[in-house]
Amino acid sequence: MLQKLLPVIVIVIAGVVGGGGGFFAKSMMSGGGDKEAAHEDDAEGHGKEKKKKGGGHGEEDTGSTSYMKFSRQFVVPVVRRGKPKSMVILDINIEVDNSQGESVYSLEPRLRDAILTRLLALAGEDMLPQMLEDVDKMEMMKAALLETSREIMGDAALNVLILDLGIQNY
Repeated sequence: MLQKLLPVIVIVIAGVVGGGGGFFAKSMMSGGGDKEAAHEDDAEGHGKEKKKKGGGHGEEDTGSTSYMKFSRQFVVPVVRRGKPKSMVILDINIEVDNSQGESVYSLEPRLRDAILTRLLALAGEDMLPQMLEDVDKMEMMKAALLETSREIMGDAALNVLILDLGIQNY
């Protein structure tokens, strides 16, 4: 009888422990520490400037610049002779001037389209797979993306940051 109940008991205990751990991790990630930080700011004074949170995109203040985070990553196929050879996934942020505020997020669809078009052109020139091997090619790609960003945003775009890069070969 115990042999039949033991697996069920282990599964129930594992589920409770996993659920409790997940709840704890979620509460820690969702800003449990931000409440304490906000309380400390209130204790210091009411006239102090607080960090501004972006509308779902996650904008961080660092003095006179902030970072525009795209809502999704860029996925670019690398095609040779009409057949896909690899897939490149890029997580790109753009450093912007704080004076532009939230207005840069209204340009996201146009900016995303222009950057994706430029990435496809660079993939056609075989730049994307080679940027892992050659830092100069990575810098050339970032400069091209900055130029494309400035065509849409003007001088508000200060720099292009590539936070994450993945290449899947077929």
